[in-house]
Amino acid sequence: MPKQQLFKNRNRDEEAPGPTQGSQEKPEGDDLQVCIAHRAYELYEQEGCCHGHDFDHWLQAEREVLSAKPEK
Repeated sequence: MPKQQLFKNRNRDEEAPGPTQGSQEKPEGDDLQVCIAHRAYELYEQEGCCHGHDFDHWLQAEREVLSAKPEK
């Protein structure tokens, strides 16, 4: 599913799913993609909803999500 569709289908107030409760692992598969998409959309909004930087936002979000330390 293209990331543009993920953005259109998500409610702004809805939180992106994370790892299962009690899990120390990073989200896998679709959950990981949803987390990245949610963060990329937050970056898009923070920069004033300026079009043309979707790839940059996606890469930054991917770095942030993948480097996030698991909560203890």
